[in-house]
Amino acid sequence: MRPLLAVVLVLSGAIQSAPPSQKIDTAHLTAVPSISAVDRTGKASLYLDVVPKSKMHVYAPGEKDQISVDITLDRAPAITAGKTVFPPPEKYFFPPLKLTQLVYSKPFRLAVPVTLTKASADGVATIKGTFTYQACDDAVCFVPKSVPVTWTLNPAAKLP
Repeated sequence: MRPLLAVVLVLSGAIQSAPPSQKIDTAHLTAVPSISAVDRTGKASLYLDVVPKSKMHVYAPGEKDQISVDITLDRAPAITAGKTVFPPPEKYFFPPLKLTQLVYSKPFRLAVPVTLTKASADGVATIKGTFTYQACDDAVCFVPKSVPVTWTLNPAAKLP
């Protein structure tokens, strides 16, 4: 997303940021959930903006021998979820093993398209899930992690 477009979307209410309490901060990365506005057909996108910490990388889908980033949503009657959309990976060459791997070492965004099927009585749907990843630096691969993530979908926040 181009910076100017992002500013316009935020100012128009098209993207709802996560409250600071929902920020995920681990030893390896920082991630912030956000959500697009619900359109007239009940469709929206759940986002997770991930920033690997200095000298860290996480594995991208398509990497055969490691655990790649993924979002798994809990079952919820309020939504129907599509497949997670992943950005193109980077190729990382690990000299000690003479191995090229698919990774993310720069900030990236995961997106999950959802369709609202039934909201709670107050018109807000809370969507819970798990973000899974395995991080490595230039010397060590760390134990894979699964961290909870929550999005709050407000169908009243529609695009004009």
